[in-house]
Amino acid sequence: MSSAPLTPEQLSSFSPMDFLTPAYRQQLHAGLKYLQHPAGTQLLTKGERVLAQYYLLEGKVALDTGPTRQTIEGGSPQAHMPLNPGQSNPHSIKALTDVRLFAVEHQLLERLLGWSQDAAYQVSSLGGGMVEEHDEDDWLARLLNTPLFGRLPPSHLHALLARFEYLPVRAGEAVVTYGEPGEHFYVIKQGRARISLPQAYREQPTQVLERGDFFGEEALVSGAVRSASVTMLEDGELARLHRDLFVELVRPSLIPRISGTELEQLSHQGSRKYLLLDVRLAVEYRLGHLPDSFNLPVANLRTHADSLDRGTCYVVTPDGGIRSELAVHLLNQLGFDAYLLSDSTPQAA
Repeated sequence: MSSAPLTPEQLSSFSPMDFLTPAYRQQLHAGLKYLQHPAGTQLLTKGERVLAQYYLLEGKVALDTGPTRQTIEGGSPQAHMPLNPGQSNPHSIKALTDVRLFAVEHQLLERLLGWSQDAAYQVSSLGGGMVEEHDEDDWLARLLNTPLFGRLPPSHLHALLARFEYLPVRAGEAVVTYGEPGEHFYVIKQGRARISLPQAYREQPTQVLERGDFFGEEALVSGAVRSASVTMLEDGELARLHRDLFVELVRPSLIPRISGTELEQLSHQGSRKYLLLDVRLAVEYRLGHLPDSFNLPVANLRTHADSLDRGTCYVVTPDGGIRSELAVHLLNQLGFDAYLLSDSTPQAA
């Protein structure tokens, strides 16, 4: 059985991926999960709610449609449609032979379809310019292609653009300063800036921000003071959003949540590897924590990121409160797949 991944061009032959713009199809392609199961495996159960939409690549499956049984074979026209079109399975599906499938997260697919069908880049900014999808250097296009803002609902984009303030800045100007309260979220619309870390982190490489990069959100997520300073390297322009508007429009998208029920589905299906992460201090963790959770304090996330598996879904326990929310944001910012467990009661280990 082949293990070769699909190309973005091959992905476009599956429905509804053919409705995606090339940029969003590429983004979806990067998030595909491939699965293999032996003959006889119960792949889906009728009425079960699942987080992903599944497509058959190779092999043969049977759909229990009541009085009759329908079969689908990989490569057939029917196989280019989802096996479970919707979050509640309409049929039970069993593998008749060894099968290979790929899975797409429902929410991700819905967001990308929303962007494509809503002509998300055909939106007027306050300056009257149109945001063009093919303009790779456009600040807003780059912003929305980040993992964090790819989660933003299309309706929020319009509100976001309408609420942005545009601020001219000069080379050498300090936009935010380490230790001060966070009042705004910033996106670089034009120019470049440098992040300066406090003395304790000076061994880390200096980070330069360019058009479409954003900063200032960590203080707004955590409620803490600024953790670094940002200084303009050249003249430019910033898009700025006040704290209250950031909390209303953006913050919910930066901290995706997963319920205990959805987590159980992941575990039973075995389709995704996940790890429960407790980001409190070690002394707090020892006093009581969820079974099977792993302790990594939020302050150590950046320095230990290289030791984390990028193929794992990280589910952060809610015990740390605002620290747990910040950890989810930081992990997603670092390119990991992370969620906040939304309904869990801590138990003693």
